[in-house]
Amino acid sequence: MLHQIDKNLLVERYARGREGKLIEQYIVEGPSFIQDELGLDAEEWLVIFDYLVFEHSLLFKCVTQSREFFLETYIKHGMSHVRDILDVNDVKYDAMMEVAFDFLAISSEGLYYHLLEHRERYIMAFRVRGGDFIRKILGIWKDKYEEHWAKVLEFLLKTVCEDIFNETNFEHGLRGFASLMNLKRQHRPVEKSEIASKGLI
Repeated sequence: MLHQIDKNLLVERYARGREGKLIEQYIVEGPSFIQDELGLDAEEWLVIFDYLVFEHSLLFKCVTQSREFFLETYIKHGMSHVRDILDVNDVKYDAMMEVAFDFLAISSEGLYYHLLEHRERYIMAFRVRGGDFIRKILGIWKDKYEEHWAKVLEFLLKTVCEDIFNETNFEHGLRGFASLMNLKRQHRPVEKSEIASKGLI
């Protein structure tokens, strides 16, 4: 395991003064290219990566410069998939990814498109698990997202109520149709001779 002095030396040797270039290379070429070019092992590359993330906003710059790709990814697959792509699932990246989330989900309105994209799944989960579960899954449990949660909750409640209303109307319609058909059906006695003529007795 690298000590802090070793980490500092790595940063000084490979990253200090080259941050902009490394970030551009990361966005265009990906992390493997940079790691190979610098000749670093996985642990050494992580030191450089973390330096660029925490000191120079690498993740945010990556997401904003490739906005369309990451916005589409978020809408279709959610924020966890964005984190998988960037390989930042460790909790130490949570604060930095929150900034990226705010850009994709809030500033770019990806949250509402994501909700619409997966409408049926969220409606079902809302009916079964409740609002707190959905709020946690959507990543908007903090107070600063209160306004956005209110809009999401309004959408979910309205949709669930409409679904219940439609289901009830459909059931009433079926019962009404069945009753109507029963009223229109002619009931006449069957003559024994008619049954006999058809060979049924």
